[in-house]
Formats: sequence, structure tokens, C-alpha cells
Amino acid sequence: MNIISGIARILYGSLPAEFASAYSLDESVARLNAARGSALSAIARESATGTVGTSRVVLKRVIPLVRNSFKPYFVGAFEPRAAGVVLVGRFTMHWSVKLFVTVWLGFCVLWTVLAASAAIDQPKQWFVPFIGAGMFALGVAFVRLCQWFSRRDPIWLADFIRRALTRQTV
Repeated sequence: MNIISGIARILYGSLPAEFASAYSLDESVARLNAARGSALSAIARESATGTVGTSRVVLKRVIPLVRNSFKPYFVGAFEPRAAGVVLVGRFTMHWSVKLFVTVWLGFCVLWTVLAASAAIDQPKQWFVPFIGAGMFALGVAFVRLCQWFSRRDPIWLADFIRRALTRQTV
């Protein structure tokens, strides 16, 4: 494994998940849709918000007064199988956040390469490439810190989805 794929796995890695449903496809979609909250309801209480359809499900955990763009989303779709309906997907960062991080880190690498080539011609500027390397390291550390803050979101979302798709006996 090279260093680039290692960093990509750490920053952009996703966690696959499957949730078996005790209901038909239409009933599964309806139950998950009914369980999720609206963006407005998330102002007052913790909830799962997003879109739920037969071909695409996107859910995120929303905690009132807490904002973290690096939190994991559940992205998946319902699949009819011989044993019943299964919601198949993965927990991953939003695509726009991945794009932002990629642009940020790409700029840091470009800065470092250009600064290193300039430092060869001007030895007094030997420290300038380390600015780009430092910005890269700070970017990676910031993303990892934000991911750490939302480390329990996949567990919470998985429990939310399971409760919506299973028959509860009381």
C-alpha cells in the first residue's frame, strides 16, 4: 500500500452496512420515511434527517446546535432479495466534503512541490516547502479530529435504521 492510498483510506474510507427489513419494500420505505425527522424538527431534538426512497437513501444524524461537515452519512438503497428486503449501503462523508478536502490537500502538495523547486534555486528559502507540508498535515489532522467528534454517528444511525425496519415486541 502506498502513502497516497493510505491517506485516502484514512480520510475517505467508508464503512459498509446492511439492514434486513421485516417489511415489504413499500412498507420499509414508508416506515423509514416516517421515522426520520425534518430539518425543522432537528432544531429542537436529535434526529435523523435526509431522503428516503426505494432507489436511494441518504441519512445523517443531526444534533441541535452542533455542526460538523465531516460527519458520516448513510448512503444506500433498498434491495429486494429472496429472504426479504435489505437496505444496503455505507457510512461515508458527503461527496462535497470529500471534494473540498481533496482540493485543499492537492493545493498543499502543489505548493510544496513548487516551493521545493524554488528552494533549490534560492537556498535561503529552504523552509518554504515545509509550510505546504505543514498545511497538509494540519488538514489531515483537522479532518481526523472532526471524524473523531462524530465517531458515534454510524452506531446511532444504524440503531435508528434497525428500529425503523424491525418489528418491535413490547
